[in-house]
This record gives sequence, structure tokens and C-alpha cells, in this order.
Amino acid sequence: MYRSNSQNKAARYLLLTYCLFIVYGCFIPFQFNLDPNFVRWRWEVFLIEPIYGRMPRPSLPDVASNILLFVPFGILCTWVGMAKGTSAHALPQMLLTPVYGLLFGLAIESGQTFSPWRSPSLLDAVCNGTGAFIGAVSGRVLFCAFERSINTSSLEVLRRQPSLLVLGYLLLGVLMDSFYPFAVTLDLSAIWQNLKHSQFIPFHGGLHRYWLDLFIEKGVVFGVIGYLVNINIRYLRGGICAPLTWLLCSAVALSIETSKLFFSGRTFHSENVMIASSGALVGILLFPRFSAPACLKRHRQAAYTTVIIGFLAYFEISPFEWISLSELPARFSRIEWLPFKSYYSAEPMAALFDLQTKIYFFMPLGFMVMSLRSIQRAALPRCRALLVCILIAASLESLQMLVQPRFPSITDVMIFSASAWLGIKLFEIFQGTRMQALRQTNAEAAASRFRGTL
Repeated sequence: MYRSNSQNKAARYLLLTYCLFIVYGCFIPFQFNLDPNFVRWRWEVFLIEPIYGRMPRPSLPDVASNILLFVPFGILCTWVGMAKGTSAHALPQMLLTPVYGLLFGLAIESGQTFSPWRSPSLLDAVCNGTGAFIGAVSGRVLFCAFERSINTSSLEVLRRQPSLLVLGYLLLGVLMDSFYPFAVTLDLSAIWQNLKHSQFIPFHGGLHRYWLDLFIEKGVVFGVIGYLVNINIRYLRGGICAPLTWLLCSAVALSIETSKLFFSGRTFHSENVMIASSGALVGILLFPRFSAPACLKRHRQAAYTTVIIGFLAYFEISPFEWISLSELPARFSRIEWLPFKSYYSAEPMAALFDLQTKIYFFMPLGFMVMSLRSIQRAALPRCRALLVCILIAASLESLQMLVQPRFPSITDVMIFSASAWLGIKLFEIFQGTRMQALRQTNAEAAASRFRGTL
């Protein structure tokens, strides 16, 4: 039974990422109370009162959310076990997964005793273990049924259609922007409040966000999404499916906007759907014409890198409120030279959002710079790519000297450089996966030709 090393790494990284997501979702807004009396009282509620049967009556939405939260955890644990184990260890691994879920849930609930915004409960940990068990059983069934397809077809599809990675990355950014801070709620009163504050009439009372940000984040991003969906559907079906692609992208935009009602503090805005749908239509109809010229095809990586740098420049210097030259000397004293100084006094939620946004924007830069032919021909391509990314980050950060509400920061250059390094490593992993899939395809073709000569 073939299990690639890349599949093992992917399973472990996805499991780690999802565990971090669980920890993040269970501890926001990251405000803790270390007062001994408060902690003692919370531990009594958590451990002692359930022994005497004084557990609070659970709500069905709370039980369901705790079970569903750990179903992907169980699926990913099963994938990790199958990626590095054998069929003989399948049953023990499946039985250990709910134990891992229960222990992980107990650790989270114990940590919540220090948070005044959370209610630790043993029942939640039991629900977590139950969800992990459901995920383990489901994952075992799914991976046994589609293991061959997972091992070979997915790598083959990514090798032939690498644009799917870009599509997934853009959709991830849209979801992050729409659902942050990921405070899921199944409380009907909270959903009703979100519904009452929603805006169903487009542009009623003006735009709810700065118009240029709305145009870039909804129109342009969904234009690229529409273009990528169109070329992938055309590849699979062998024909032009512009109406189908536009309907699909519009349905995705509508689904994401509607799903915001199930997150605390998020509301539905109909103009988001309209701008996203219009952007997807433009991307489907016009973007293929811009990518057709032969010069663009010959220098595709350089063109994509230029587009990414343009987006980063917008991200760094918007809203383009330029200073006068007389203000420039005073701006030098506002440069933040101490690393992470602004994060010391910042609100945790705002700092986390700022950090994840910077990582998300600069990872593609490292990926695309590493793909440039001039970088690949260098003696040390990884170091050359990192140096180029650092220079770009420092240049963009220096431009903030000329923008009124912005101030250059050595912290941002460090975060940008580390994010670009992650992008460089992702490119190396992707290239290794493509080469491995290509070698496997060539080996299978050679074996088939050899059998044909017998």
C-alpha cells in the first residue's frame, strides 16, 4: 500500500493547523484572570460540582457545536495514522483517537478556567471525545474507500492544474476576512440580532466600507477566483462554461455572506454579493484576454510576481494620504525600531488579526519569487529568494514614511521576511511533490510499455 512522504507531512501539518484553530477558537478574546479566588471558584465549578450532580443543564446547540468541532480532528488523526502506519494498526489507532480528543478537550477546558469569558465544563470535553470518535470512524471509512484516489489522483490533479492551489488560497483569504474572529454562534437570539442589523437593500445608506477596499477585496479577488474556476472547469469539461462558472462563483459569494449570520458580530451585506458576482463575471470574460499575449506567457512568473507586489503596495500604503515634505524630518522619530513594540500594548484580537493578515499577504510573494527562472538558476536559490523578499519588504515599509496614518516598523519587516520564507518552503514542497508525481507517472508508463512488449 503506497503512502508518500508528502502525504504524511500534509496530514501532520493539517492536523497541527486545525489544533491551533481549535485552541484559538476556544480562548478568544484571550483575556485571562489569574486571581486565586477566581481560579479556585472556577475549578470548583469545573471539577467538584459535577461530582455532586450540580452540572448546568446543557443546551443542544452547545453539545452539537462541541461534537462537530472535533469531527475534523478525528478525521485528521485517522489520516495521520493511515499515512504512517499499516492496516494491522488501524483498529488501535481508531480507538486511541477519541482518547486523544478527550484529553485535548480536558486540556482546553482546564485552560478556560482562567478565562472569565468562557465556561469550562466536563461535558464539553466528553462531547469533544465523542466528536473525535465520530471523525475517526468516518475518516476510516472515507480513506479506505478513496485511498487510492487520495494517493495518486490528487497529486496528479495538482501537477496538471496547479492553479487549484491559488484558488484554494484565495478562498481561504475570503473566508478569513468574512468570518474573523471565527466566533461561531448557534444561539438563535444572536443570529436574530445579526439578521436585524443586516443590509439587504444594496448600497442603502452608502457603502459599509471604504469603496477602494471593497473593490479590491471583493471585486478584484472574485475576478481572479472566477478566472481560475473558469479555466479549471474548462479543463475538466473540455468546453467553455462561462455561465456555469459565473453562477457557481455567485453562489459561493452568497453562501459565504449568508454564513456570516452564524458568527457573532457579523452581518449580511448584499452589496458584497453584488460586487463579488460582478467581479467574477469580469474575471471570466476579460481576464483570459489579458493572459493570451505570447510575451505574458513567456514571463508568466514575473507577471504574477509583479501583480503580487502591486497588491502588497496597496496593502502597505493605503489609504494614500500623503504627507508634505516639511513633515518628513519628524516622521523619522516615529519609526518603530524595537521589535514587536506595538504588540506589547495592543489588544490581543487586533494583534492576532494584524499578524495573520501580514502572513497571509506575504507568503505568496516568497512562493512566486522562488519560482522565477533567474532565482532557480542561482547558486543558492533559497537564499537569493529570501534576500529579494527582504528588500521588497523593506522598500514597501519605507514607503510608509510618506503616508500620514502609517509608520514604518522593523517588526513588520521581520514578519514579512518570515512569511516569505514560509512561501519559499511551500514552493520547495510543491516542487518536490510535482517531481515525485511525475516520476511515479513515468515509472507506471515505463512498466506499461514493458508489459506490452512481453
